[in-house]
Amino acid sequence: MKTLTGAVLGLVLALSLTACGDDISSSDREKASDAALRATGAARVNQVELPHDNDKYAFEVEVEFSNGAEVDVELDENFKVMNSPPTASDFSDEVSSTSEPTDEPNIGLDADDRPLTGETFNRASAAALKATGTGKVIETGGSDDRDHAYEVDVLLPNGEDVTIELNEKYKVTEIDR
Repeated sequence: MKTLTGAVLGLVLALSLTACGDDISSSDREKASDAALRATGAARVNQVELPHDNDKYAFEVEVEFSNGAEVDVELDENFKVMNSPPTASDFSDEVSSTSEPTDEPNIGLDADDRPLTGETFNRASAAALKATGTGKVIETGGSDDRDHAYEVDVLLPNGEDVTIELNEKYKVTEIDR
C-alpha cells in the first residue's frame, strides 16, 4: 500500500510540474527551494521558475516571509544566490537607514552590473532613502540607460522593493514600484 501511495503521489507531483510548463526536475526544484530558504530565512517557497528571455540566472525562486512579503531569489546553475534578496531580519520593527557597500570584486561586470562603492554608494543611498522616507538599501548599481546614472533598490518596511533611479547629480529621475 505504501508503494502504491508513493507512486500515486509521485505521479501527481510529476503531472503538476509538467502542467506548469517548467522543465525543472524535482531534485533541482528541491535544491533551489532549499538554497533560497537558507539564504533568506523566508517562511516558504511559492514557486520555482526557469529564466525568461535574457535573464542571467538559472532559477528564480519566489519566497514568502512570515509578514506576507514576497521576494524573488535568483540562483545560478550551482544553486548559489546571484542577487541580493532581503532576509527575514530585514523585516524587523526597526528598519536600518544605512547600509555598507560590499567589497565584492567587479571584474568582468558591465558598468550597470557593478555595485556602487565609496562616496558614490553613500550619496546614491542617501538620495534614495530621502526619496522613500524610510527603508534599507539592499542593492545598488550603475546604469547604462540614458535617463539615469545609478539605481538603488530599497526594501521598505512593508516588504515592498522599490528601485530609485538617479542622475549623475544624485537627483531622482524615477521611482519604480
